[in-house]
Amino acid sequence: MPHLQESADQLTSQLHKDKIAQTPPFYTCDVDFAGTIYVKNLEGMQKSCIVLFTCATTRALHLELAPTMTAEYFLSAFRWIISRRGNCRIMYSDNAKTFKKSSRELEKICKILLHDSFHDFICNQKITWKFIVERGAWWGGFYERVVKSVKESLRKFLGRALLSFEELSTILTAVEAVLNSRPMFTMI
Repeated sequence: MPHLQESADQLTSQLHKDKIAQTPPFYTCDVDFAGTIYVKNLEGMQKSCIVLFTCATTRALHLELAPTMTAEYFLSAFRWIISRRGNCRIMYSDNAKTFKKSSRELEKICKILLHDSFHDFICNQKITWKFIVERGAWWGGFYERVVKSVKESLRKFLGRALLSFEELSTILTAVEAVLNSRPMFTMI
């Protein structure tokens, strides 16, 4: 009797505890490079890159413009977000070489500073860095969607305009404000 058979249940996985825990904004962050963008300088043009930090629980975002995609500039952007947004304790990122090097650099800095009994804000907060599965870009799907929103907003703001580094930083702040003003979770 086919009509008496049980219906199949949809198999779903549990949401990750870091992403649903009740924590302050930016306690758990995801980071990605949102791509390169040209800025004008005295010599003509240079490539810069957008560093995108996404709060894993609220989906709020924080954008920084870095002159190059190096560990040095990424660590500066990382210091800026912690200084402005508060304690970032858990960081998720893809397996980009810059992020892996930054993670190693943070570990080295912590070891050196702890031995000298000098507690830098990174060491005091005991930041944990987690990488998504290699070649598993779908694991970072929610911040990849934010990357798309940032790029679409920049296309609308800029068109084909070429701005200086400072002007583009200002525009990125405006894009961040617009995207953070969207409803970030379902209203009940």
